[in-house]
Amino acid sequence: MMTLVQSLVSCALLCISLAQAQTPVMSPAAAQVTLGQRATFSCNIGVKDGGAVWWYSQIPGEGAKVILYHHHSYTDPKYGSGVSSDHFTATVDSAGTGYQFIIKKAEIDDSVHHYCVKWYTSINAYVFSQPSKLTVTGANYPEPEIVLFSPQPEVASGSIQPTLTCHISNLSVPFGTVNWLVDRKMVQGAVTGEPARDLGSNTFSMSSYLTMADIKRDSQVTCQIQQDGSTSITARSIKLSECS
Repeated sequence: MMTLVQSLVSCALLCISLAQAQTPVMSPAAAQVTLGQRATFSCNIGVKDGGAVWWYSQIPGEGAKVILYHHHSYTDPKYGSGVSSDHFTATVDSAGTGYQFIIKKAEIDDSVHHYCVKWYTSINAYVFSQPSKLTVTGANYPEPEIVLFSPQPEVASGSIQPTLTCHISNLSVPFGTVNWLVDRKMVQGAVTGEPARDLGSNTFSMSSYLTMADIKRDSQVTCQIQQDGSTSITARSIKLSECS
């Protein structure tokens, strides 16, 4: 006879199994398109039922935005507030389980994370797919601004491990790669935060921190950023011996 513990374990395993089976799958995991090009995401929901499928976009660190929702019974998708059918659309296959989310002509603002979301009655919950990251290339981004903060003079002189701060602003997209170089050689170990939207604008800022125990006082330290979708690299450098 099954004990209470065994029953609870069996129930938990069943719930986990159902949750795993009832998960929308968004693909590709990452995509790159040229400015003005069509971008397409596929979402397989695994089950045909009465619930709609939602398309969300999200800038890291901000709330998700509803782009549209669609269902096999709809003639056309229905759109979120302020979203234009001239820019976005969606289709569903004859099985009612495969959806395509389409950006007709990709813009820089589409360089965000995209998700499909489905309500599953079997687990009584909304389930998000894994994110699909879109990068739109081909735009002439304004050059970001970099301010490289040197450590305090007593730190730079060697009494304490120096930590350098690189603050980057005026980013056009919320994705970018920050690298640090010491005497023109790339180094590891930096801690870089997520980009955040600048107050009152459509640009983004981020900061990165580098702490090194064995850095020489006459070393040149460089912080550089490459925005996703851009071929340009912007860099700033300082020499610790000049910190005062």
